[in-house]
Amino acid sequence: MKSISTLVGGCLFLIASTGFATSMTAMDKDWTCSTNASSSSVEADKMADKQMSETKQSAADSYAMAAKNCRDCTKITCEMDD
Repeated sequence: MKSISTLVGGCLFLIASTGFATSMTAMDKDWTCSTNASSSSVEADKMADKQMSETKQSAADSYAMAAKNCRDCTKITCEMDD
């Protein structure tokens, strides 16, 4: 009886883990990142903030852009657009 319940439990685990494996998040496109940096009066900073919010690219590239334009930020937030 114990081996049957172990077998059933193992099968349920495999079914559940297979479901997660097929719905992996794509990391290569449709990501935008933003920072909580304070507003800037410098035109280059304003343009960088706008570009960050409008440019969809890989997660790594979006994060790198946000880190480069962080100024006085303490947080970078990244989201994938469906």
